[in-house]
Amino acid sequence: MKRRIAIAGSLTILIFIMMPIALILLNLRGQGIFMISAIVSLVYVGIYVFGGVPKLIIAFVYGVITFIFLYLLKEPYHLPMIIMGTLLFVLNPLSTFEAYLTTKMSDEDVLPIRFSLRGSYWPFFSYQKEMKNFYHLPQARKLYTKKWYLHLRQVVMLSLITLGIFLFISGINEIANTLDDFSWFNFFVFYNVIMLFVLAWMLFKKGFTSTFRTFVVALFLPIIFLVFRSDFPSVLKFSFAGSIFLIGLIVSTVELIKYYQRVVYDVYHYYDPDLQMEVFANALFEPLVYNESFILTTHANIRVSLDQFHKHFKDILVYANWFKIIVTAYTSGKDGIHLYADFHKKDKKRAEKFKTYLEAKFKMEVPMDIQEDPNKEMYERKFFHKAEYIIARAQSLAGLLKELEIKTKIIISMIVYFELEEELEAFSEDYPITRMEELSDEAYLTARVDMPSINVDYMIESKIRELLLSLLVHHGHFVRISVYY
Repeated sequence: MKRRIAIAGSLTILIFIMMPIALILLNLRGQGIFMISAIVSLVYVGIYVFGGVPKLIIAFVYGVITFIFLYLLKEPYHLPMIIMGTLLFVLNPLSTFEAYLTTKMSDEDVLPIRFSLRGSYWPFFSYQKEMKNFYHLPQARKLYTKKWYLHLRQVVMLSLITLGIFLFISGINEIANTLDDFSWFNFFVFYNVIMLFVLAWMLFKKGFTSTFRTFVVALFLPIIFLVFRSDFPSVLKFSFAGSIFLIGLIVSTVELIKYYQRVVYDVYHYYDPDLQMEVFANALFEPLVYNESFILTTHANIRVSLDQFHKHFKDILVYANWFKIIVTAYTSGKDGIHLYADFHKKDKKRAEKFKTYLEAKFKMEVPMDIQEDPNKEMYERKFFHKAEYIIARAQSLAGLLKELEIKTKIIISMIVYFELEEELEAFSEDYPITRMEELSDEAYLTARVDMPSINVDYMIESKIRELLLSLLVHHGHFVRISVYY
C-alpha cells in the first residue's frame, strides 16, 4: 500500500509542479495539450489508488481504444465513438480478464487504499461513522425489503456514472478539437463530471435524500458560471453572481450545521436488577469500547425524571457531536439520571465545560466524576460484562435481522477466554468450541462458541443465560457476542 501511495503521490505532485511552468512557457495550443494530458493522468492515478492495478490496466486498454478511434475518425463520427467508449467503461467486456489479473496479483496491487488521517481521535470518527450509518439505516433497509427501491437506486447510480464518463470523454475530445482556439471555460465541464461521480457515490453510500442535499449545494457554482456566460450587463452579472454566491454560502453553512445535528442513539435498553436502574447503553459505542485515546470517563448525576431528560437528550447528543464527545450510556433510577461519557485523554477542560453545559441545560448543579480508565474497567463492571447487557445486545442484533425480513435461524456467536487449559477442556464438554489461536497467548486461551437458535427473544435469552452460567462454573470470561444468520 505504501508503494502505491508513494507512486501516486509523486505523480500528482509532479503534475501540479509542472502546471504553472507549462502555462508560462507553452503557447495556447501547448497549454491545451498539457492540460488534457494532466487531467487524463490524474484520472488514471485515481483509478490506480482506489481501484488497484487490474482496474488500471483495463481502464487503460479502454482509454487507448477510444483515443485511437477518435484520433483516426473524422469529427462527424466522434459522437458515436464517444458513446461506444462510454459503453466500454460501463459494461466492462474485459471483466473476466480483470478477474484473472486480480487472482494473479498480490493484495498490495489489488485492494483499494483506504486513508486514515485521524490520529488519536479515530475512535470518535469511527463512532461518528457508525452513527451516520445508523441514521441512514431506514434507507438501507429498503434495499433488502423493497426490490423496486433497490433497482431504482441501481439504475439512477448507473445513469449518473454513465453520464459522467460520457461528459468526461466528450470534454477531452472537445478540448482536443479546439486547441487552436483553446478556452479555459472548456474545463468547467470537468466540475460537472466530478459532481456526477460524487452524486453517484453519495447515492451508493447514503441514499436519495443525501444525494439531493449534495446536488443542491453543488448547483450554485454552475449557476454562477452561467450568469457570467450570459449576455447581461456587467453590473447585473456581478450582482446576480454575488447574490447567488451569498445564498450558496448560507445554504452550505445550514447544511453543515444540519450535518452535525443529524445524531442518533441506538440503545441497548434493559433493567439491571443489581443497580436497580433502567439502562440505556449506546449500541454504536460497543465496537469501540477498547481504545487507547478516549480513556477519560465522566459520570454525571442529573436529578431529573427520565421524561425531562429525554426532552434535552437530542441537544446533548448534538453538543457531543460538535465537540468530539462519546455518550456511552445513561441510566434512570430513584436519584435521577446517571450520564456516562468518554473524552479524549487530553480533553479534561472539555469535560469540565460539558459539566457546565449540563448545568446550564437543566438549570441545576450537576455533580460529575472525571477519571482516567484506560482498561474500561468501570464500563465493563457497570454495563459491558453484565448478563443483561449481553442479552440486550444479542436481542438487538437479532431484531435488526427481523427488520431486514431475514427469517432464517440465527447463530449466536460468543468469544470467550480461559486462563487454564483444563478449564477450557471442561467447558468444551458442555459446548462445542472453535479455538482462536490468533487471539490467544500464554496467559489467555481464546475460543468461540456458536449456538444455533430461532429468532425469538425468550429463546435467545435462555440460551445466553445457560452459556454464561456454564462460563461462570468453569471460570471463563466473556469477550464479545455477535449474531449471524
